[in-house]
Amino acid sequence: MLLISTAFFIASFGMFYLFLKEESVKRFAVEGFIEKWLKNNNGTIATYIQDGELEDDDLVKGREALSETLGLWMEYSLLKEDQALFEDAYTQLKRYFLDQNGFVYWKLTESGKKEVSTNALVDDLRISRALFQAGEKWKDDRYDQTAKKISKYIVKHNLYEMSLTDFYDKKIGDGSKVITLSYIEPDSLKQMEKQGVMDKKLMNSMFGILKNAPVSGAFFPKSYNVEKKEYQYDQNVNLVDQSLVAYYREKNGYSTKAFNQFVKREIKKHGVIYGQYDRTTGQPIVEYESPAIYAWIILYCLELNDKELAKIMFEEMAKFQTKDSEYYGGYSIYKEDTHIFDNLVPLLAEREMYNRKIIQ
Repeated sequence: MLLISTAFFIASFGMFYLFLKEESVKRFAVEGFIEKWLKNNNGTIATYIQDGELEDDDLVKGREALSETLGLWMEYSLLKEDQALFEDAYTQLKRYFLDQNGFVYWKLTESGKKEVSTNALVDDLRISRALFQAGEKWKDDRYDQTAKKISKYIVKHNLYEMSLTDFYDKKIGDGSKVITLSYIEPDSLKQMEKQGVMDKKLMNSMFGILKNAPVSGAFFPKSYNVEKKEYQYDQNVNLVDQSLVAYYREKNGYSTKAFNQFVKREIKKHGVIYGQYDRTTGQPIVEYESPAIYAWIILYCLELNDKELAKIMFEEMAKFQTKDSEYYGGYSIYKEDTHIFDNLVPLLAEREMYNRKIIQ
């Protein structure tokens, strides 16, 4: 009788463990969509479903793969606690994006060919942070060593005076004199300082640029010109940039009151958040929405611990998800095409909401 009871207990415990394991690695529909429609043959993640020769506003076309996408995919792998998924991304980094000196190409052709000579600071920061976190989480020194190589490269080459700047062109041996505010990601900089690849003075200098940014109405500056020591504003304000700046300021404990009030006011007035606004009037200047914008605002709301506003944003974001076609799970499908960021950023937000038990 005791033997039967013991066997029953072991079997029950095993089923419970498998249930917990399954819960922790739950796969969302959009993850399956990305794997099915946005993976190139070499394993890199494409920017669009459809191939094409026409570049978008970000100078990207068709099935080209971006270092920004790779960094976000790594971040998602960590949130999902999926080391196999992370290892696959790490393989892509080492095989295609990273050179022997620590330089990361910001984009590749579909086949993995390198046709650019610049990096992108924001992407390298995200990748290095993900690698440091993965090294600590899974006790793998390879990740740490690669993170240090990338971090040391950008501290050496993307540095102008007392700030890291947007990009470095290794072909001409020169870089930007400007730092876009939405590139100043506090957790990445703190991780680099902690690992000894960035000194505290440089880190605090960049935090100062983020903290001291003068708000114009509800909106933050687009960038800071390090050479001229002045903030720069766009008249047509992009809500992706604004949401990221608000998110990063909130992470570091800087005020985002005006932006928070703006989001709530827009939801109350229009029921939606539009893609662009006029900086002076605060009125929308486009009619489109973006699931990526809703996703970044969700992450911002979670940083504020405003779960109710996060739920509202999640409901709006979910309206863009395809439920009943071959593109099941994908967001913003138009003419059989979509952009990776309108799928990958919502995936991050959905995973974060799930991890916090706000959604099931």
